[in-house]
Amino acid sequence: MAAPVRQAPLQYSDGVRFGQLIAQRRRELKLSQRVLADRLCAASGRATFTRHELSRYERGVRLPSGWVLAAMANCLDVPLAVLENEVTKQRNWARQQTS
Repeated sequence: MAAPVRQAPLQYSDGVRFGQLIAQRRRELKLSQRVLADRLCAASGRATFTRHELSRYERGVRLPSGWVLAAMANCLDVPLAVLENEVTKQRNWARQQTS
């Protein structure tokens, strides 16, 4: 059986990643991934958000959008525009790398 392929975190040129931003803020608030995931579920009214999904965002494997991004901004007490800007920068950087 072949080993699973690990996806490298996306990182744009200035070295700041969206995942680092949310992980740092989570730690500043002294929240575990599990507690933040529970808060995201409560804020969104959806019971499907797990600490594993949060880990994927923090590692840069995935980027959130929509309700997840809005709930993160609310739970982390960060302006939504700041998170949206970071996600946009990372997506733009990733597009440039594939062109």
